[in-house]
Amino acid sequence: MWLEMDSQVSSVTALRGMLAGVFDLAAAPTGEGASVGFSARATNTYVLSRIEAPSIRLLRGADTILMSALDEFALLLVVSGTIQGRIGEGRFEARAGDVIVIDLAQTLDVTLAQGETRAETLVLWLSRGQMLAATPNENLLHGLVLAKSSPAGALVGAGLTLLAQAGQLPPREFDAVADGIVALMAKIIAPVLEQRACSGAQALASFVTIRRYIDKNLNSPTLNAARLANTFGLSRAALYRLFEPVGGVACYIRRARLGRAYQEIVSSEAAGGRIGPIAYGLGFKNLSAFNRLFRESFGVSPSEARRNGISRGEPIAAAERPAPGGDSLCLCLKRLGASGASHPGAAARAPSAAERMDWRPGSE
Repeated sequence: MWLEMDSQVSSVTALRGMLAGVFDLAAAPTGEGASVGFSARATNTYVLSRIEAPSIRLLRGADTILMSALDEFALLLVVSGTIQGRIGEGRFEARAGDVIVIDLAQTLDVTLAQGETRAETLVLWLSRGQMLAATPNENLLHGLVLAKSSPAGALVGAGLTLLAQAGQLPPREFDAVADGIVALMAKIIAPVLEQRACSGAQALASFVTIRRYIDKNLNSPTLNAARLANTFGLSRAALYRLFEPVGGVACYIRRARLGRAYQEIVSSEAAGGRIGPIAYGLGFKNLSAFNRLFRESFGVSPSEARRNGISRGEPIAAAERPAPGGDSLCLCLKRLGASGASHPGAAARAPSAAERMDWRPGSE
């Protein structure tokens, strides 16, 4: 199935729609009308995407993480140009041939081709379950740069390049090649991850673990900083330092509850239910205060959000909505999570026909 961007919008605007829910896209210095290229191929278990663009800034903040509910991983190959910025708590710079590991459960703020004319990236997306099956050190992966000059970077980069050049491989064969790339990467980066663990990168692992605990306990009335500090054996000061980049512990919990409330309000299962019980069940004691916070966060009231969701027939937040006339990368990645693949090369997997979405300058 071919999926195209709307030819009525400028290219950067169209790219913003395709990436919505995965990354927030800051305006390019060359303007909204700058020429970009985007293509992707998706099976049940992998998505391979390519972006070719002038200098653009990609962000994934706490609000986007909460609203999209994505936790996939990405292996990003810098085909040309440079990428630099901040991934999690660390700064980095990657050049052509380098491979970057990205965890969508964590924050990111990077710029493609800063000071250059164009940059091109190739990205293999996989579910968290697939990554966990390959390596147990998931919390140490975010921001890992495999340099082109290293055996790990050279091998993984070559694998991704070959996968992109494979053309119209049947889905099962495409997945088998991708399985091999992920397994190879896991083997050769094991020593690197051991070094990262010894260097203190495990502090970020605590942040990821606590965030998941919060997300699983949003309905608990006792979910607060004191409970988290006691559960994970941290001092209040240490806990606050971990959550300072996302606005603090209380702020994160409140945003997470609002995000969950949004999902429940617009879901088809809750279409006939009252909004009050949803708010009270998520720890909001005052419905008026909940309505105010909801509007501040999403730009609409809870009842308006429900009507919008019902009219579209899908419980998708505004930040995830695809470009008109097409699909979005966010929706493709959600299908990876829904596929239930728990390990690379699972024999029980039954891939559907490969989906294609492609748009390039001049394709209108």
